[in-house]
Amino acid sequence: MELVGNFEYNSKDLIGHGAFAVVFKGRHREKQFPVAIKSITKKSLAKSQSLLGKEIKILRELSALHHENVVTLLACTEKDHNVYLVMEKSYSTV
Repeated sequence: MELVGNFEYNSKDLIGHGAFAVVFKGRHREKQFPVAIKSITKKSLAKSQSLLGKEIKILRELSALHHENVVTLLACTEKDHNVYLVMEKSYSTV
């Protein structure tokens, strides 16, 4: 298990990936509720560091709305090689 603050994930539990990040299924270490953990490699951000700052700002603003159709940003953690965004895990009914 990989640890990110109060959250943990297994790198085998991949939800998806994109150009700059991968997303894993995780959970809160104590309360055990499910989360999605987006791992962004700092090396891939070398040319677009400002984009990450903008994404975090937007996610925080949207999270404050507490709207049922907006995923809440629970935590943002930086380690040596990665930045982690921990978000509530949404359940699609479609």
